[in-house]
Amino acid sequence: MNNNKFKITVILTLIPTLVMANAGSPMMWFGILHSLILNSLIGFYESNYLEKREISNRMWLIIIGNYFSMFIGLYFIAPYFSSISGNIDFWGGKTSYGNYELNGFIFGMLASFIAALILEFPFYYLSVKDKTKRKKGTWIFIEANAISNTVMFLIYLMIVVGGSK
Repeated sequence: MNNNKFKITVILTLIPTLVMANAGSPMMWFGILHSLILNSLIGFYESNYLEKREISNRMWLIIIGNYFSMFIGLYFIAPYFSSISGNIDFWGGKTSYGNYELNGFIFGMLASFIAALILEFPFYYLSVKDKTKRKKGTWIFIEANAISNTVMFLIYLMIVVGGSK
């Protein structure tokens, strides 16, 4: 293979959304990364956020709560609410580049955030070591969740916005 063909191959490999390969969408691949690795880091962050505000907690429960809400929210709630708003392909695997329905994505992610607060709350509640601080820590729990969900939303948005209508 000559040098120019090699360069073109590398460029096309590094930009899968333009190649439109059948290996899956960038949204799907980032979702897998989120599922396997990033979610534990998010739980670690949220636990430390609570600790810094004097809400001692059991980090492992926060992380388990994050995985629980992520699986329910990202794999069931977000796609369902996204489809209600007209985006029947939340993960973007069957939608051609430039035709992704952004409004449905935003609605699905918003519904997923609300669900995350509800689904993670029992884990937060049980994780607090000092039972007298559970009520005080509720707003801190919501803040930590809002920050982590906003960051993840913005990352997912950067992935899909280029291919949206």
